[in-house]
Amino acid sequence: MGWFLSSKTKGKKKKPAGRGASAYGGGWDPQRTLLGVKFAGAAGALVLSACGWVWLEGGLVNYANAHHAWPVGPDDVTFSETPDWLTPAELNQMRTELAGLIGPGPMDDEGLRAAARWLQDRPNLVKELRQVRRTPQGTVEVDADFRRPAATLRMFDRGAWQDAQDGFHVIDADGYHLYGPVHFADVDYQGLPLILGVDSSYRPRDEQGEFHFQGNEVPAALALIAALEDEPVLGMIESISVNSRDAKQRIRLVLTVSVLPNGAAEPVSCKIVWGLPPGHPDAVIEAPVEEKIKALNALVSSDLFRMGHRPEAWINTGKVIFPQAIAP
Repeated sequence: MGWFLSSKTKGKKKKPAGRGASAYGGGWDPQRTLLGVKFAGAAGALVLSACGWVWLEGGLVNYANAHHAWPVGPDDVTFSETPDWLTPAELNQMRTELAGLIGPGPMDDEGLRAAARWLQDRPNLVKELRQVRRTPQGTVEVDADFRRPAATLRMFDRGAWQDAQDGFHVIDADGYHLYGPVHFADVDYQGLPLILGVDSSYRPRDEQGEFHFQGNEVPAALALIAALEDEPVLGMIESISVNSRDAKQRIRLVLTVSVLPNGAAEPVSCKIVWGLPPGHPDAVIEAPVEEKIKALNALVSSDLFRMGHRPEAWINTGKVIFPQAIAP
């Protein structure tokens, strides 16, 4: 009856523990322990070094900002490229805005970032911003490309079928609205090409982040201005109208060139139909741009044109054609 009190291992001999064996199972390896201690020490040193550097850096920044502060004023803000189309008052206002965002501390990076954001929030002024930096002399340099005036335009009210009554607007080569409305006398001195007939509903809505004119009318006129950029005839063009359409409702560019014949008291205007804008998908049905330019130069240099006897001409075929030779 007492069989259950006996051990099943009775009579079996225990194996002696191996050399270095522990009563708790695994053997202890001094080399591994030493390696672990070294790793732990190295990690601790790195942590202490990082904490020390952060503390030291913060102390240096605070010391520099406290003992070497240099207030930034409007005159301390310089530009790699000055937007000379801004008035002195507007330029000084921009310098004042930027200086107000930058603290006096030489290590005030947040102020520089705030100034950069201020510039980036104005895409109708700044085309590309590369850097805002503080110099060792305590001034602030803005490395940026500013937009430049490329044309003046006047809106057209299609509902009333007349020119809009809000004056003239100045745009850059990408169609960004730089300033306006203004009186034409305020921009005429710049000698910019004049674009007429732009639908007033395409006016940019800056509050929605547009900043540039919508639709394809402004790009159409700017494409022609770019094509004529190196041609002397561009300076003779009084205006470029985008208000005309062909039978398929495509934009038909019409140029106005005025001449003053000998002995005449008033200049004579000539309407020149260019046709589809350069780069238009259907422009292949007309003459290449180069042929149109040759025709335009031939027209404005002809004696009959100079005498004011050519009030209208078409050059969309690459040849100078007058209305009586064109079927309505």
